[in-house]
Amino acid sequence: MRPPSRILAVARLMLGQTQSEVAEHSGISPRTIYMIEKGSAGIASVEKLVRHYGKCGVAFLQPTGAEGWGIRASFVIGSYDDERPE
Repeated sequence: MRPPSRILAVARLMLGQTQSEVAEHSGISPRTIYMIEKGSAGIASVEKLVRHYGKCGVAFLQPTGAEGWGIRASFVIGSYDDERPE
């Protein structure tokens, strides 16, 4: 099962990257990144992008029961409590 296009756009935004930056680092053309996020790219391109995000520390969580797709980011450490001023 492949993640929906919207969650792929969210992953890119979590990484703080533009479509052009993702294209540069992934070897996928900017136009293809746009098409993936629009939901009109082929499965091979989507899988390549998912692998790229995986190397960047992003994992996609498949839906379970009433829960929809999710994202886990291994590059995020700490919690909101750590950021709260004392």
